[in-house]
Amino acid sequence: MNYRIKHFDVLSVASIGALLYAGVALVLAIVVSLFSSLIVAGMGHMGMPNAYPFMMARPLIMVIFPIIYGVFAFIALAIITALYNLFAGWTGGFLITLEAQQAPPPASPQTLP
Repeated sequence: MNYRIKHFDVLSVASIGALLYAGVALVLAIVVSLFSSLIVAGMGHMGMPNAYPFMMARPLIMVIFPIIYGVFAFIALAIITALYNLFAGWTGGFLITLEAQQAPPPASPQTLP
């Protein structure tokens, strides 16, 4: 069976996409934070005491980065979805093929010995 996707709801696509991007950004912020703390700690031990203020900014970065990333992803996905809807009106949209699949037969009830 062939179906065409001619329209996406802009707000729903942008919202889900922004949340997904913010989640990925949070994971990346945690990883980068862990590695940067090792580097900054090493800098402090090497006689660079000015490196410690950077460690204090780490929690702020872990909060701000995912939020900013999510906001920009929301805006970008809203624009992309609106453009898709416009172009789909001209070209017909994505053509997808779906295949009907047989449901597995229900399992027979097991009796305990």
